[in-house]
Amino acid sequence: MTQLLQQNLKWEQRQRLTLLEATVFWSGSVSTAAITDSFGISRVQASKDLTLYQTLCPGNIRYDKYLKRYVIETSFKAAFMDGTASEFLQVLKARQNGTTAGALVTLINNLPTVEVVESAVRQINRTILQTVNQAILAGKEIHVVYQSMSRTEPEALSLSPHALVFDGLRWHMRAFSRTHKQFRDFVIARVLSAEFGGLTDIDPADDLVWHLFVTVKIGPHPGLSESQKAAIEYDYAMENGSVEYQVRAALVSYFLRAMRIGPDDLAREAFVQQIVLLNRDELQSYIF
Repeated sequence: MTQLLQQNLKWEQRQRLTLLEATVFWSGSVSTAAITDSFGISRVQASKDLTLYQTLCPGNIRYDKYLKRYVIETSFKAAFMDGTASEFLQVLKARQNGTTAGALVTLINNLPTVEVVESAVRQINRTILQTVNQAILAGKEIHVVYQSMSRTEPEALSLSPHALVFDGLRWHMRAFSRTHKQFRDFVIARVLSAEFGGLTDIDPADDLVWHLFVTVKIGPHPGLSESQKAAIEYDYAMENGSVEYQVRAALVSYFLRAMRIGPDDLAREAFVQQIVLLNRDELQSYIF
């Protein structure tokens, strides 16, 4: 019955209901204002969308009079989205890049053959990702079992996450660990289980290296010829032999790895390394 009703939906309605469903699934709730702001529709139309969604997907959401918003039910079943971790991460990347991630894909025939080489897809438990995301939005602590590569066995940790990080290969959460008594990065795929705790008393503003932006200076490897240096400078839009990037201090190491700049950049063969870090001494305390 739900599928038959969905077939009669206009494209605009389907888009709004997809956003509604994705929002309530990943964040745990959705407000009428979120729908009106995202699509520029009236509050009356947004209310109609919510009513229609409840008709099409009974048991997925309910109105919480205390919170004054619609919240997810334990019997939730996705109807308009896949509900996978990869889908959620693609939306986050699209938002970060300033692009849209709609459900409609237009096929264009007059394009050349294009092959995109990407790294292997890393698997993430969507329930754990959902819990982490909701904890960030609600300001809650989570209790996790985490398998660190520095320990042979998993350990129980109490974390207060406040941000998600993609380093080009893996997704992390930035969180305060009560066990370590400091803010750290934790690979989400290494979280074996996660459950909500109470509201956290940790203020994300205290994560100083997260909020601090530093300058990372990149230049051509000094071992290259002048002609080779000129090619590298053009490739990276360098001026006067260098280019600068503003990077969160907490993410400097990830940035350098993404740029394939290791601690031995100057020692490696110039034609292989090509670019090097020019201000390593200034950034050393942020590199791990």
